[in-house]
Amino acid sequence: MTVTVTVTRKADIEPRRLLVERVKFAPHVMVSAAVCVGRKVHLHFVDEKVKVNVAYYLEKLLPKLVEDCEQLLPNNFLFQQDGAPARTARVTQDWLKSNCSDFITKDEWLPNSPDLNPMDYHVWGQCWSFT
Repeated sequence: MTVTVTVTRKADIEPRRLLVERVKFAPHVMVSAAVCVGRKVHLHFVDEKVKVNVAYYLEKLLPKLVEDCEQLLPNNFLFQQDGAPARTARVTQDWLKSNCSDFITKDEWLPNSPDLNPMDYHVWGQCWSFT
């Protein structure tokens, strides 16, 4: 029995046959939402590949979040955020003073308190219905 072996140089193979592309990271979506006991809120999707800086937060997200709170609990809510830089910025705190009936300022936040900020600690792992 004769076996013929053909030796092919890498340069002779079509490039599409040499490259195997794989997804390195799972696709993801970033959302922003207000959480309220017993109430449903809107999910606000962050534009793809956007860094949520102060300008984006003030223009696209914060007004919608406060509006959601006002619709759910007119003049009867306390607005709290996490410690992300866009939320602790002076211009953000000033915007809240002018546009929000009641909020917890960054200087009033308790350090390392997961009980007071559920968004950072496992809200998305729960069976929440946002429809």
